[in-house]
Amino acid sequence: MTDIETLPEPQVETPVETKADAAPAPAPEAKPAGPAPQEVEIKFTTDAAGLAAALASPLLRVEGASPARKLISIYFDTPDWDLKKRKIALRVRRSGRGAPVMTLKWPLQMAGDSFTRGEIEVRASKMEPDLALFDADVAGGLRQIIGDAPLEAKYETRVSRVTRLIARGATQIEAAFDDGLIHASGRELPLREVELELKSGLPQDLHDFAAILAEALPLRLDIVSKAERASHFCLGSEPKPVKAKPAALPADASLDEATAQIILGAIDHYLANWASLRASDAPESIHQMRVALRRLRAALGMLKRAIPCPEFETFRAEAKELATALGAARDSDALRDLIEDGPMGHFGDRKDFAPLLDALEQRRAAAYVDARALTESVRPTLFVLKLSAFVARRGWRNAVSGAQLTTLTEPVALFAAQALEQLHKRVLKRGKKLVTLPDEKRHEVRIALKNLRYGAEFFSSCFEEQRDSTPFVRAAANLQEILGAHNDAASADHFLSQSHATEAARAAGIVSGWYARGALIADEGLAKDWKRFKKLRPFWR
Repeated sequence: MTDIETLPEPQVETPVETKADAAPAPAPEAKPAGPAPQEVEIKFTTDAAGLAAALASPLLRVEGASPARKLISIYFDTPDWDLKKRKIALRVRRSGRGAPVMTLKWPLQMAGDSFTRGEIEVRASKMEPDLALFDADVAGGLRQIIGDAPLEAKYETRVSRVTRLIARGATQIEAAFDDGLIHASGRELPLREVELELKSGLPQDLHDFAAILAEALPLRLDIVSKAERASHFCLGSEPKPVKAKPAALPADASLDEATAQIILGAIDHYLANWASLRASDAPESIHQMRVALRRLRAALGMLKRAIPCPEFETFRAEAKELATALGAARDSDALRDLIEDGPMGHFGDRKDFAPLLDALEQRRAAAYVDARALTESVRPTLFVLKLSAFVARRGWRNAVSGAQLTTLTEPVALFAAQALEQLHKRVLKRGKKLVTLPDEKRHEVRIALKNLRYGAEFFSSCFEEQRDSTPFVRAAANLQEILGAHNDAASADHFLSQSHATEAARAAGIVSGWYARGALIADEGLAKDWKRFKKLRPFWR
């Protein structure tokens, strides 16, 4: 089957031309002969006032008139949404009285794909899809996905678009201002966006310019495409939380390449959960955002030992502050889950715990308001854009010179083995006499285990020999969970001590006792699990 999702990473060090002539999409086992057609784009959503401010901004002003065009786009899929399931969008668009254009878009399966998508455009004769107009390989791949199912119109967008070509040095950026509606299932949803697309030049210039706009204008970063937004609106569904993708570093990857992929992977993971937080109270969205930031911090902490880059520590500090700001929401979710899954099912019924749960829900609701306000603020947007620009320009190269530069070109497996060995030794050193350690020392062991586990997940694929890291990662994760029992108990006690309602006192006592019981149970297996972990042969040796 032709796989239109597997395309190579763009070369960000040299200028790129986007929307190049369409190259054939490769089969899963094949590599395309030339560069894949790609769209590098950063999108902001806004309201009517924000769109007007953007149109009037000196930052986005150009000489001459920029008249609006009417764009009508119809999106097609099978009755069972087979394309949507693969995050593929197929549309036919007409601009004014021009000829229709059929467009295929798909996510690129590589780190950093939040701002980059595969895209192929062909001229059409009517406002209906004709797969035969695509390259034979692409058309064949789509037919294998679709089968015999018909393609039907699912929804459409009607927007008034103003476009301006902005010059940033040698880089050309197209700014598109969209004001319109999504039409689906007899309903309408307002659509106001400002899109920045790299037409030629360097991706870092695009990210830098986007950061300047975000600071100056009421725009919010958004990676949800029109097709995704419209399909959720059409189906009445919500974006789902997303877990981290495997790093999947090739054995021949250099440290330089691996640094970029790992950081971009963390950015993708963080951004992918914004939509879920904006649309719902799904606890996993907050959790995954925090995990993404922790993984980023762990990665930068490992990398700075080989690459003495000051920016690594700057971004680590900002990631920590953003994760900490989400902590109250995550703690509330975790405590609620424990109450409902644990003591509430064993002692009394829901009404006995209702006063405590009500107090917890008030705290949780306030924490989610704060979390959403943070996500809608300019701070995380600037963090993402500045970090993305830093990666695009390979900013860490400025921190090394002369002979040190060879470190960046060496196989990442050399660095990974040394880094993992250091982290492993740190865990063993901090874990001496683990069972008798006080809580604060156990917490230090837990943090060291977490960093070791993330490091194993980042680098396990880069070793030439097939080495299964699963037992090691599972053992580290299991110890993390056991050591976390005491920390969870302390966090719960802090909240329970603030629940002053008399009617909640009994339930608070039960929950506190349940946590203490859980900590004791965890301790019972700690010695055995710690001994088992120490005997495991590290997969990187």
